[in-house]
Amino acid sequence: MKQLLPAFLGALDNSIVSTALPRIGSTFAASNKVELVFTCYVITFAAFQGLWARCSNIFGSKFTVFVVIIVFVLGSILSGASNSINMFLVCRALTGMGAGGTFSLAGIIIADLVSIRERGKYQGFISAVFALSALVGPVVGGVFVDRVSWRWCFYIQIALGMITIPTLAITIKLPRPKGNMWQKLATIDWLGTFFMATATVFLLLPTNLGGNLLPWTSPLVITSYALSILSTVAFLYIEANYAKQPIVPPYLWKNNNVVTLLCINIFMGMTFWTLLFYLPIYFQIIEHETATTAGLIMIPLEAGIFISSNITGILVSRFGRYRPYISTGAGIAVVGTCLSLLLSNNSSRTIHVGVLLVCGLGLGQLFPCLIVAIQAAVERKDLATVTALHTFFRMIGSGVGVAINGALFQNQLKNALERSTVPERFVEVAVSSAQRIVDLPEEYRTVVEDIYLDSMKTVFKATVPMAAIMFLLTFNLRHVSLNGKGTGPSSSAEPQSAAVANSRVDPATMETVESEFKVDEK
Repeated sequence: MKQLLPAFLGALDNSIVSTALPRIGSTFAASNKVELVFTCYVITFAAFQGLWARCSNIFGSKFTVFVVIIVFVLGSILSGASNSINMFLVCRALTGMGAGGTFSLAGIIIADLVSIRERGKYQGFISAVFALSALVGPVVGGVFVDRVSWRWCFYIQIALGMITIPTLAITIKLPRPKGNMWQKLATIDWLGTFFMATATVFLLLPTNLGGNLLPWTSPLVITSYALSILSTVAFLYIEANYAKQPIVPPYLWKNNNVVTLLCINIFMGMTFWTLLFYLPIYFQIIEHETATTAGLIMIPLEAGIFISSNITGILVSRFGRYRPYISTGAGIAVVGTCLSLLLSNNSSRTIHVGVLLVCGLGLGQLFPCLIVAIQAAVERKDLATVTALHTFFRMIGSGVGVAINGALFQNQLKNALERSTVPERFVEVAVSSAQRIVDLPEEYRTVVEDIYLDSMKTVFKATVPMAAIMFLLTFNLRHVSLNGKGTGPSSSAEPQSAAVANSRVDPATMETVESEFKVDEK
């Protein structure tokens, strides 16, 4: 289970920060910019996925995971020490760079050591780790926010990093490619990495700014989208015609299952992260809950993910089929997002539990199945690439989803407040610091809270079609056997360790190989 520690770091960070955002926005008088916190994080999280995947091939997964953890912890320390919203945004971008690696490297390490048939079970464990961190994170974050300081939501990563790095160094043994450091650096597709990063920045940044801090017709927004298209075209051209060892080999775009699964990941990211981002805000602002209580109320969502991801992972490993669980999981997620429309300013705990549990049970089935499905669709040499793309497209979806819903929320909120009878000075308070709404005079506070609820309902309504498109895409998937030549362990007259059998590195270049996993020899 040591292999899951990097994923736990990143997952815990996400769940803690979502609880602390209202207080952070109030501290810096920038509640209308909290979506930017997520956007800056997602931009770097997604932009460097290709680089981390390539580094895992060149330098080995073990070395690469140490690098990403160090970057992640450094970003967390600086986030906690921030003294302005701008500094905080920059530091969250640095944290996202490292966090992206912790997620993808966890999947790559498992792919290196475990046969494709057994990966469903281990991916279920990763989903369980994510659910566990999401259970613990909001509660811990709420306690820090309510009783100590929101800054400790970030400082806690120092201790966790000091535990994780030595543990992995001692217990994990993986193949280590030979070669000179400078020769390895020269093989990285730096130009492709640059254009992949710039395309991500120019796509997500204007999506968040447009309709919120800037009008959609702003020259900056329009120019950014144009540069995003140009950067994407340049990236695809370089990968197809220039890069000797491309980050994304062009032939992957001809694989129907790969393309379909990446599209599903986009809409799953939109759906899941919208719920994870906005529900804690809803409970704190609309239901007047403390940060700690808001974290506790989120438990049914994570419990549903924990239960369904583990059961589904075991079933995939047992029967070798994943497609039915992808379809049913997406369908249940659609039902859950529809039920979110029942939430109001006087919803009962029963409704809270029911809505969150259904959403969790649906989304939980997708976590282990989507990664197994995309790894099953390619040859072993492309495992790191598609694993990173899997994370990249999910985070692109999450960034776009949160940004779109953030623009809808802010537009609805501002327009409704301007049309209301609330004095301008109280409107400014409501927009800049959501937690200060309780300090407004009673006659205006009720009006503002109703407007906040209507704006939040707009977000939930927009999430329903995102989940519906995800469900429809599942019908374009074809089943691929989990015992195929390209994905199963290598067959050989001589016994091999799991790490050799499943490695993306040629056995002749390995210096050390050990494995703690028993591989299915079928």
